[in-house]
Amino acid sequence: MSNPSISIITIVLNQAQALEKTILNVLQQAYEPLEYIIIDGGSIDGTLEVIEKYRDQISQVISGSDINTSDAMNKGIRASHGEIIGMIFAGDSYVDDILPRIALFHRQHPGAILHGNLHYWRESGQSDHISTARDDSEKAISINHFTAFVPLAVYETVGIYNLNFGHANDYEFYLRAKVAGMPFFYINETIANMTLGGNSDRNWVANYKEITKARILHGQGYLPCQVRFYFMLLRTIIRKTLEKMGADCIIQFYQYYVSPIRKYRS
Repeated sequence: MSNPSISIITIVLNQAQALEKTILNVLQQAYEPLEYIIIDGGSIDGTLEVIEKYRDQISQVISGSDINTSDAMNKGIRASHGEIIGMIFAGDSYVDDILPRIALFHRQHPGAILHGNLHYWRESGQSDHISTARDDSEKAISINHFTAFVPLAVYETVGIYNLNFGHANDYEFYLRAKVAGMPFFYINETIANMTLGGNSDRNWVANYKEITKARILHGQGYLPCQVRFYFMLLRTIIRKTLEKMGADCIIQFYQYYVSPIRKYRS
């Protein structure tokens, strides 16, 4: 039985050093047929020179300004030919040799959005935590974007990323897919690695606002969504305060035993 074709998309803007790590990680994956696409937002810091260094091993490079990350991801999807599409951004990486596992689960669950656990690392290189995921209901959906592998047919059915979302665009897409009845399959394994301090960490209030916007857009009540928004704000403020106080044991207890999305130290 032949392997399903996989397309990997990396979007980048002025992250030359971080990008090289990701390129090498993707190129070292033991899998064929693999299509690798890089979407550059018009970098001026040496990113294009890094891409050129590996150009003969990269399937496609598209460079030019983007409206936002949704626009960049959509460019990659439109350029893809794989049966399954994954996304890994500059500075992040996949677990070694994970793609054969993805292909296996795709054969077992054809048509499903595959996703799994994400390992978060501090900028110092120290392991922080591993985040699990949920896809059991529209109100509790939580997908680790860089672990997800989406069949091209799903994008063709429910559409690509909404340009009106620049922070929680992945959440809006997965919620839209869930509402449309697309199947999901959770792989209880670590699939990818992500360094803390990215866009969602820096812009967490904007991210929560867009999550709330997506919930209302897809039929969840305005008032309950606003209540959940303020709960998310309060929870994050408390967590950040406890972090500053050095009360990691309280945070770990909540994340492992209380939080609906279990997070644990590796």
